[in-house]
Amino acid sequence: MKNNNITSFIVFSGLFVLCVFTVVIVYNLLPDNKESNSYYVKVDEELREKIQSVYVENDNLNIKTYDGIVEFCVKSTKTLPEPNSLCWKKIENNSGSSSIYQHKKYYLWIKDVNGKISNSTSINPRD
Repeated sequence: MKNNNITSFIVFSGLFVLCVFTVVIVYNLLPDNKESNSYYVKVDEELREKIQSVYVENDNLNIKTYDGIVEFCVKSTKTLPEPNSLCWKKIENNSGSSSIYQHKKYYLWIKDVNGKISNSTSINPRD
């Protein structure tokens, strides 16, 4: 009788863990409809630049910006990049591009002419 209770507990616990993992995976894979093609970012009250558009084409994340933005950084982690990090890429002619993988969440930062870095904006590229 005691062996039967232990087996039932193990099976129930395994199913519970499997259900939790399934919910977490489904939550991370479903599209987040709260995002748009217009991204506003700011740090404190001093940086108020606007990214004109963000789109994915041929496994590249492309951004179009307005004047005043000189660099951008795209990472798969939400930690703020250092000002001298290797992830920073120059904006030329108000546009930039970075290689990415489809179906992976990315974070985007911009840097203005004064070296101020924006808060992150999340990007979820989809096919």
